[in-house]
Amino acid sequence: MSESFSPPPPPGRLNVCLALGIISGGVGLQWLASRVEGNGTLLALGVVFAFLFLPLYSLLHEAEHRVFHANASVNEAFGVLLAAFFPGPFTFLRACHLGHHRRNRSDAEMFDLYYPSDNLAWKRVYFYFLYTGGFWVAVPLAVVSMLVWPRMLRGQVLKDPSTVAMLNGIPEGFFRRIRWECAGVVLLHAGLILGLGLSPGRYLLLYVLYGVNWSAQQYITHAASPRHVLDGAHNLRAARVYEVLLLHFNWHLAHHQHPRVPWLYLPRYDDPSRERPGYLTSFLRFWRGPRLTEPLVPVPAPAEEGSRAASSSG
Repeated sequence: MSESFSPPPPPGRLNVCLALGIISGGVGLQWLASRVEGNGTLLALGVVFAFLFLPLYSLLHEAEHRVFHANASVNEAFGVLLAAFFPGPFTFLRACHLGHHRRNRSDAEMFDLYYPSDNLAWKRVYFYFLYTGGFWVAVPLAVVSMLVWPRMLRGQVLKDPSTVAMLNGIPEGFFRRIRWECAGVVLLHAGLILGLGLSPGRYLLLYVLYGVNWSAQQYITHAASPRHVLDGAHNLRAARVYEVLLLHFNWHLAHHQHPRVPWLYLPRYDDPSRERPGYLTSFLRFWRGPRLTEPLVPVPAPAEEGSRAASSSG
């Protein structure tokens, strides 16, 4: 390992163009969806929207790690914008995600696993709820909660261990900014619906289809991986066109081992000691539900972003 590890610079211009193109395309699809006739055409537009916004999250994920753009102000501005279209507050999503890097595959984040002492029926209900849309819907619900009942997101009401671990990791001083961002999210979507004359029902339908699609694919890069905070992920083999659509999000082990490396370069950081399961195969196996696990083997907690990149040559 070398202390001189320096990750490649972010492809800032490319990211900005992709972000603006995806957002423009999403708004355009919403405009069309509010004006087309026929449920089949509406559903087709919804499916396109559901897949178009997958790279939107990939770019948001880059901003969370501060590798969307080398200019910190541009990185933060696009992080807020991309998060608003997700839709959610950027500061909240970043805090939760960086906490995920510290808790990865721990007892607080073993959604696909259970202990013999666990309530397996409840584990299964929770599992299928999360990955058929619940994972995504929790974010817009958090927006509403922060505006009308902020106590819920301060860890004083929700008692689920995974939720408590996530919320307790958010510094108290962040909550005021999160509330302002939540207000901005609501104003943005209300402004789009009113300003463009969009159908609220169809607008929501497209987002629900996206939420189901995004949730269903969120954890397959971690499922059945080692219970290790850095190595608990997979570099999944995917069709080239789909890998491009995901912006290399399928190279998730490489990301967890080197979170400071921008998405464009992740394939260069493959771990040759690990097998690369197929994306579709992993997706299908995932739906078998939670499986029995053994106790977590203690490993050193990672630094701020769960990174060993600062001390690795890659």
